[in-house]
Amino acid sequence: MTRKPWYKNLKHGLMGLAEQAGLFRLVSRRLPRTGQKVYVLAYHRVDRPENRPWLDPAHISASPEAFRAHMRLIANQYHPVGITDVLAAARGEAPLPPDAVLVTVDDGYRDFAEVIYPIVQEYGIQPTLFIPTAFIGGRELFWWDKLYQAVFWSRKESISTPAGTYLVDTPERKRAAVEALLRFVKSQENETALALVDGLYEQAEPPFGAHRSTLTWDELRALSQQGVSIAAHTHTHPILTRVDLDRAYQEMHLSQEMIARHIGTVLPVFAYPDGKIETFNQAIEDALHLEGIEIAFTMMNEQADLERHKLLQLPRIGVWRSMTVPQLHWRLTRF
Repeated sequence: MTRKPWYKNLKHGLMGLAEQAGLFRLVSRRLPRTGQKVYVLAYHRVDRPENRPWLDPAHISASPEAFRAHMRLIANQYHPVGITDVLAAARGEAPLPPDAVLVTVDDGYRDFAEVIYPIVQEYGIQPTLFIPTAFIGGRELFWWDKLYQAVFWSRKESISTPAGTYLVDTPERKRAAVEALLRFVKSQENETALALVDGLYEQAEPPFGAHRSTLTWDELRALSQQGVSIAAHTHTHPILTRVDLDRAYQEMHLSQEMIARHIGTVLPVFAYPDGKIETFNQAIEDALHLEGIEIAFTMMNEQADLERHKLLQLPRIGVWRSMTVPQLHWRLTRF
């Protein structure tokens, strides 16, 4: 087992003490407040790795227990809001409450209905679920889960790829190879990237059958009727700057169209796949505007300010398994 450096243990210990002493909350209360700011949290999966070993555990944002602790913190010490509240504030119709927090979840994995929704319902939190519509109800894996299987279940000691040759004879080397290949794949044009992943996947012949990993449209309709906001995350989840502009527009339009058809209504809201600064540009924003999108979310990792940020570049804070409650509280404290 890899041990954390002593300074990280010290940092985490000090953050835990600050959390117990109420320091984060005290500082937050003494800072200026406006009705145009919101912390937007971005989760992906909430699960235990052993429950679905065919999916990459690196995309788990929290265990069920940690997620419950996160939601308890938000419900007890912040003001959870829904996406319609953020839209109203963006339109100038109503201000947001102080310390507003919006919970969002990406990709539409099955654990949303199994784990996430029961917990947010318990705490009165209205989540927004961003879905890539091509994957709903099917058995096709997301490319990153294919890549994980291709590397972790390879029977070879090394694998050769256009990005280089990687040793994969230990779990640590497998993880390092996956991380390096993730970065490489994201740097490629979409079709080239998918072909690379598919080739590795076919060579590895992982031992898993076809599993449905995402929600169905029936499940999404039921969740929508219970207060979950369903919004677009493209159709096939490409990085939009890695496809031509016509394809990017089709991805936006088709995802909106399918949500409207299956759910009965569609929000003028969007989340960029990957969401880093290189994954969108002015042409992409113009296409979103033509599609009627009013607000779009990135992964720029700070509090969203509806006055300071462009409405088609609103930041979200990514949540990952290593984030403790004190660390989350720190991220939700405005210094």
